[in-house]
Amino acid sequence: MSPRFILKTTVWFAFSTLVFPNLASAAPTYADVAAHYSTTACAIPCVKPPQINDWYFWRSENRVEIRDATQDVGEIWRRDGKNRLSFVYVEPAHKRGIEYNDTDLRILNHKRSWEQLASIVSPAELEKLSSAGETVVLGHKAQLYNGKIDKRTIEVVWVPDLQLAAKVTNTYPDRQVTTEIKSFLNSQDGITATSDDLLANYELVDFTDLGDMETKESMAWLKHAAAAPGHETHEH
Repeated sequence: MSPRFILKTTVWFAFSTLVFPNLASAAPTYADVAAHYSTTACAIPCVKPPQINDWYFWRSENRVEIRDATQDVGEIWRRDGKNRLSFVYVEPAHKRGIEYNDTDLRILNHKRSWEQLASIVSPAELEKLSSAGETVVLGHKAQLYNGKIDKRTIEVVWVPDLQLAAKVTNTYPDRQVTTEIKSFLNSQDGITATSDDLLANYELVDFTDLGDMETKESMAWLKHAAAAPGHETHEH
């Protein structure tokens, strides 16, 4: 599963979700997290070298950013006081992007669960799994869950104090996809989330203006933003 696929389907990915029964009844709080993840995909029986893609994940209480490790593409999600989500597709290397409001996301059927975005796996899916023990991940106590949903077998390593999946393995009849945290980011990594000040200097286009903007020579890049939701709606 490539980072671009993650960005188009939101994990992504990588964003196949999971949660505990005792978490479903109360809204969790989210500690700040900055992490390096890797997604590995292979065709069963996985004898050929897998496809490996690295990406970065930043989370705060009301903001999630995901960025391809190549810095080519990324996505920023925010939620407001009414739990409405907004989304920005970004191309960090070029300092440009496309903005979507809650209505745009609904029209495009690109709505996402905040719990899914913030935790990598969804609360609704995790409660369908069985407890399978405990472990430690990067200094954090973690709980193991596994089970089968439809035609896929799922294994999850869940870090309760971070409300975050450290590892998710989905095994389908024809392929296996594993998303796993590799490390927590720190200042020495030199990789930081996109601040609001930095984003203010990006060339941002409202999704509703795409049709008009794509006719301008200076905005030709919009025609090639294939990972952006609803892009095909405005292709010529």
